[in-house]
Amino acid sequence: MPTCPRCNSKKAQVLCESPEKGCWIMYSCPICTFTWRSTEPETIKNPILYDPRFRVDPNKMKDYQVHPEIAKRRK
Repeated sequence: MPTCPRCNSKKAQVLCESPEKGCWIMYSCPICTFTWRSTEPETIKNPILYDPRFRVDPNKMKDYQVHPEIAKRRK
């Protein structure tokens, strides 16, 4: 399995494969929820080339807001 480019986790998994065999594979990281295809440019799928501004620390995942808060209903 590939290493997650965003958090460097070794737990990335195959999420799905292209309907036409061999076109692409989609990977997902269960640690930081990053997903990418095998056809992405190297700057997206290669952990060494991934932009450090977008990296996340797996130890701080609990501190990150994953989903935006739902606004209160207006009356």
